[in-house]
Amino acid sequence: MSATHPSEAQLEAVLQAALYLLGARQDQMLTIKEWTDLARAVAACQERKTADYLTDRDLEDIAERYALDWDEATDGPLPALDEE
Repeated sequence: MSATHPSEAQLEAVLQAALYLLGARQDQMLTIKEWTDLARAVAACQERKTADYLTDRDLEDIAERYALDWDEATDGPLPALDEE
C-alpha cells in the first residue's frame, strides 16, 4: 500500500476553508486554544503571523488570561497589558 499525498488543489481547498472559518468566527464556536492552533496553521501556510487571524478580543484574552505558549517572532505581538 503506497502513501498518497494531497494535491496542491486539495491543500488550497483546505486552506480556503480554514480562512473562511476564521473569517466567520463566532464566540461560542471553539476554545481560544483551538482558534490559536487553527490560526497558526493558516499563518504558517501563508507566511504570516498567528495574530493576523485572531480577533483583537482573542489577543487581549491571550495576553490577560490564558497561559498559551506565544512566540512574538512567529505569532506576532500581543497587546500591552494596562498596569494600574
